[in-house]
Amino acid sequence: MEHRWGERVRVDLPVRITAHPFTVRHGRLTNLSVSGAMIKADFELRVLSRIQIVIEMPHKTRCEAPNIAAYVTRSTKGGVGIEWCEFSPGMVGELLAGLAARPYVRLRKPENAPTVAIARLSMPLLKHGT
Repeated sequence: MEHRWGERVRVDLPVRITAHPFTVRHGRLTNLSVSGAMIKADFELRVLSRIQIVIEMPHKTRCEAPNIAAYVTRSTKGGVGIEWCEFSPGMVGELLAGLAARPYVRLRKPENAPTVAIARLSMPLLKHGT
C-alpha cells in the first residue's frame, strides 16, 4: 500500500547519489513528488539507508546544485524508491512548480515511425466486408 502526500510527476533527469563519503553513483530520476521520488539505477541500496541526491540541472553548475537528503524506502532490481527527509525540499518544489506552469513539457512517449508506417500500409488489409 502506498501512502503519498503528493501526485507523482513523470520526469527524466540525471542525478548523482552519494551513500558513503567519496562514493558517487549516477542514476535517472523517473518520477517526482513533494514527499519522494523513484530513481532508475543499476545498483542496489539498502532500505532505510540515508543518501544525498543532487539533481543535475542544465541551467545550474555543479556547485550550485543543492544536496537533498533522503532515505531509501524501496529497493527493486531496476532502481530505488526514496523519501525526502524534509517535506517538499526547495529544489523539488521549484521543479514541480515549473512543471505545473508548463504541462506541455512533460514526457511524451516517442512515436515509433516504422510502426506508424506499417499500420498505414496494412490498414486496407484489416477492413472486413468491403
